[in-house]
Amino acid sequence: MGMTLNIWLDNQAIMVETGRFPDGAVWAKTRTELPGFADKMIVRATGLATMDDWMLLAQSVDAIRHQCDIRFSHLQLAWLACARQDRYMQPGDSFALRIFADALNSLNFDKVFVIDPHSEAAAAAVRNMVIIPQEAALLAHEPLRTQLKSGELMLVAPDAGSLKKIHAVATAAGAQEFAIMTKNRDVATGRLTGFALASGDVAGKDLLIADDLCDAGGTFIGSAQVLLAAGARSVSLYVTHGIFSKGVENLLSQGIKHIYTTTSFSAQTQGDSRLSVVDVDTLFVA
Repeated sequence: MGMTLNIWLDNQAIMVETGRFPDGAVWAKTRTELPGFADKMIVRATGLATMDDWMLLAQSVDAIRHQCDIRFSHLQLAWLACARQDRYMQPGDSFALRIFADALNSLNFDKVFVIDPHSEAAAAAVRNMVIIPQEAALLAHEPLRTQLKSGELMLVAPDAGSLKKIHAVATAAGAQEFAIMTKNRDVATGRLTGFALASGDVAGKDLLIADDLCDAGGTFIGSAQVLLAAGARSVSLYVTHGIFSKGVENLLSQGIKHIYTTTSFSAQTQGDSRLSVVDVDTLFVA
């Protein structure tokens, strides 16, 4: 995976060349002739996940601002890095989200658009954040929009932490009901146990688990097994951010019928008919 960086000054695309010095440090240099003034700069970063990525973003912005006075600067982040470390969970942990947010805030963007951030703490940590919510990304999948509204699909919240977002998705989609799963996670080891259906009649129904991100997928595999055992006809999965560290086949071979996601973390291939992907460019344009 690598970051994709696109920059526009008043709708003119700005070409940026990047590279790496022999000592490992990254560099960025603009290759487009820049105006002396621009009303708006838009910077869109997809797949920003490492501090090298952040340095390339920061250097590109600095190079442009050095030559061009800009009235408004907007950053569009498809994926907010470090949002999974949004507090001191255990002794020895760091508050990585705050550290990353401090670095991001130093770039002084007037608005920072973020798609479905993992943590509610992000809005407090990142200045001038504008959230593109989960329901906007999920309903960009036309089949999901149609099937949820008609009742062909029933939403499932994978845990209590996802209830607020699931309720917003259900309201936006016109869905009449949703099921709720529970689980236990050992914060020290990450081990998942105790998957159970807390509420909802799923027997004979096609289900859609909805969440903001999928890493290895243990939550969704465990949930699918319980839901299918409870009589569900099928279980599909929507995640805004598909990390899929064990691959999508790991999910599709263990109870998940279809996966819906976006290109926020990486450019997922649609070679498998059981994987549907929405380009984040359509979400930012919308």
